Amino acid sequence: MPATELPGLPIQGKGEGVVLLHQGAGSTIDHFLRGPLESIDAHLLEIDSALGPTERDRQTLRACRAVVVVRYLPRPWLRALGQARQAGTSLIYLMDDDLLDPDLLEELPPAYRRRVRQRITRQRGRVPALLDRLWVTSAALEEKYKHLGAVRLPLRPHPGLLEERPRLQLAYLGTSVHQREFAWLRDLLALLQERQPHTHVDLFGDLSINRQLRDLPRIRILHPMGWPNYLAEMGPGRVDLLLTPLLASPMNTARAPVKFIDAARCGAAGLYSDRPLYQGFIRHGVDGLLLGDAQRDWLEAIERLIDDPPARWRLAEEGRRRALGLSRHGSPQGGPAAALDDGR
Repeated sequence: MPATELPGLPIQGKGEGVVLLHQGAGSTIDHFLRGPLESIDAHLLEIDSALGPTERDRQTLRACRAVVVVRYLPRPWLRALGQARQAGTSLIYLMDDDLLDPDLLEELPPAYRRRVRQRITRQRGRVPALLDRLWVTSAALEEKYKHLGAVRLPLRPHPGLLEERPRLQLAYLGTSVHQREFAWLRDLLALLQERQPHTHVDLFGDLSINRQLRDLPRIRILHPMGWPNYLAEMGPGRVDLLLTPLLASPMNTARAPVKFIDAARCGAAGLYSDRPLYQGFIRHGVDGLLLGDAQRDWLEAIERLIDDPPARWRLAEEGRRRALGLSRHGSPQGGPAAALDDGR
């Protein structure tokens, strides 16, 4: 690795420990640090500085070769970092925005301004005294903080950022009124996202739904939108599997099977709760799947369809063919037997 990529990093051999102390700074790390550090076989350990240091954290800081503090320098960590420096650990601060100038904070939104001030700007006077080196990510920062010895890191994106990755898109299109369904989905999605590295899930929800699900990987919470924007967002080819759990309740008993049309419009295979609403409408294994309330049953069905794309495509194609028939002729009266002929 060229010496200029991470100047001043005191790594001499493979496997030496480097701690990345940060709060959700994955983008900066992946664009400037992870690639160079992996190229020299450094042993990386990431610690969340949003939490106060534990005794184990303190021991880790003292035992590693270097600590890179990314963006924020929270006050509760100052003592632990000072002890690590006394033990011989090299401390480096990586700044990817101008976070040390209090005058610039005024242009930030109030909540974000308070957060930045608390996490770094109030500690700006400790940076030169506590930290051995200052790395920055732009020429402007390097020029402004050259009196502190600022050195600009080259943009070195991690190869993983540019890899083509398989992707399977799932969606749940219920609104925030379905609080019980969202709680049920959380348990299912926690299992699914842990077991399947390429599944992505879109849901519509408010702030309460976002808080409930935001810690799960590859989950996107979309803000509720008007009908035209909804149709544009969830158009053909956008979804592979549409999840439609519907738990027992008097209100749910009165609903119509319109989510079947959503699945057909999105080009998705639909998975539906095995309840009267869908029992007389969905042809199980033909244009959708009917499933009970156990999350394990849904997980197994999803994984079967992930592993069998032709089966997934057949469900989606038959669902769309039938929906097109409904759009021309409507839904016949006469219960399940009549519904089987829709679209023929």
